[in-house]
Amino acid sequence: MVEQTIPKIVEKEFKAKTLEIAQIKEGYSHSMYFVKINKHPFEIILRFTNNKREENSLEKEEFIIRTLRKNKIPAPKIYVLTKDYMILEKIQGERLDKIWDNLSAEEKYNITRKIGRMLKDIHAIKFDKFGKIKKNGEIEGDNPFTFRKEGTEIPHNKWLRILLRDSLKDYARLLSYENIDLKLMNKVNNFILNNLETIKYNGEASLIHGDFQKGHLFIRRIENEYKIVGIIDFEFADSYCPEYDFIKLHREGFFDNRKLLKALQEGYGKINKKAVEIYRLLRDIGFVQVLFDSGNKTKANEVLKSIKIRLKKY
Repeated sequence: MVEQTIPKIVEKEFKAKTLEIAQIKEGYSHSMYFVKINKHPFEIILRFTNNKREENSLEKEEFIIRTLRKNKIPAPKIYVLTKDYMILEKIQGERLDKIWDNLSAEEKYNITRKIGRMLKDIHAIKFDKFGKIKKNGEIEGDNPFTFRKEGTEIPHNKWLRILLRDSLKDYARLLSYENIDLKLMNKVNNFILNNLETIKYNGEASLIHGDFQKGHLFIRRIENEYKIVGIIDFEFADSYCPEYDFIKLHREGFFDNRKLLKALQEGYGKINKKAVEIYRLLRDIGFVQVLFDSGNKTKANEVLKSIKIRLKKY
């Protein structure tokens, strides 16, 4: 049992006794526990790896966290990292999604502006190519076919190649399901094809969080003003186009609320809003595929219905 293992880890790493253990049920790639101990730092987050894929590994998260902290972005401290677990600082603040509905309109506006500024700072971290980030910061970019290569490489949009390579695998899987709405899938396909120019991006590859949402942000009132004091969960961080990082905020309604969108852009700068919509569409297709694979046909059809409604706007 994990609960029996944790006190042994605490004794080994901190020479301390375990006072309390609580499983954190949110999260995707790793099992997480909140642990209280009788010595400094008194509260810790313990993550056990259950995903051996390099793009979701603890070693990958270590690289992301150290990169963010180096750039003054409030990611948690890493106390211990082994091949089986990571021990992290417990951020002292309130999770934004837990208190959002109780905030005033002015507080939401000011926090959203700070969210935009944080994203701007994250996206200012650049890489030399687009792709999935693996452990130690290695990036799995696109390797052109070289067998019997003749002449020079055909010009192409490097971001678009990575985006479609990563997204259309889910699209292809989705098409394999029986009783899928092929008319809807054809509309999705045409929508993507008709908007390739919109989602082309010629800038540098940026670090993106990949799962940027209210539930991964912590705030605290300091000198009568809410400030963002922490950001967590980096298993989906990648070297991508910056607008791809707005997908979850789009889902949470920040782009539908004019005041929040204005605040977001005040902090961040100009955002290609239509590109965000298309990236969300591609991400939602992937989500539908995961839902079908997990057996949740009802939820999968709900998401497909929402896609159909959004397509009507165009």
